[in-house]
Amino acid sequence: MTDSTITTAATGQQLRDGVPAFTEEVRRTGFVVMRKQELAGLISDADLEELRGAWENLPVDTQVDGVGVYRERRYSRLRVDVDGDNVTFEVLPHAVFRQDSIPLWKGKDRLFEPIAENVLLSAGMRTLVSFNARMATAAGGNTSWTAGVHLVRVVARADAEGLPTPEGRHRDGHSYVGLYLMRRDGVTGGLSTVHPNDGSAIVQTTLLQPLDSMFIDDNMVTHEVSPIVPEGAWGVRDMLMIDMNPVV
Repeated sequence: MTDSTITTAATGQQLRDGVPAFTEEVRRTGFVVMRKQELAGLISDADLEELRGAWENLPVDTQVDGVGVYRERRYSRLRVDVDGDNVTFEVLPHAVFRQDSIPLWKGKDRLFEPIAENVLLSAGMRTLVSFNARMATAAGGNTSWTAGVHLVRVVARADAEGLPTPEGRHRDGHSYVGLYLMRRDGVTGGLSTVHPNDGSAIVQTTLLQPLDSMFIDDNMVTHEVSPIVPEGAWGVRDMLMIDMNPVV
């Protein structure tokens, strides 16, 4: 075990009891919406507030030049192994991020500044990545994952709406994706739309409170988020996104 490897036990009744019900919905429809109250007890208020502070130290995302969006971003990777109630985290070497499934980003190596290790392995982050990994294991059966961790702030200004998904309706190109709202201040909009592959009715919802979340089977649905509009001079929408791919 290295300094960048931590094993933690799952805590909170929600980790033990909530995962089967949530993942059954994912297997049935390709996604699940989880409201803050449904995740009560998953993460302590103190750990969540400490984690939310990481969005106050994000560099500008220079990889979106020319697509009319202003956002800030960091990205890092973890290897995550699930063994019953124990989840092990190992920080992986920093790497470029590719999304060849999305025409806007196809063929582009996007390099983002990394997440500080003390944030990546903080108690709050480990809790949410644990939950995400247990969801992916329950839904897909694999127990070893590469998790891409994205801290993203979309900024809306009086002269420019914020675009959470400048690529429009899309598939992310991962096995599973967890989307966790961290902050929504001074904006309207941000309507999430999920399009099931089987042609069933689309579902629309808006993440409003910190910890309102979605978990998506990327092979079963496509999704998009409408622009955010500032209520005053500016506003922000902060998201933690965790993409999951089996270790091969």
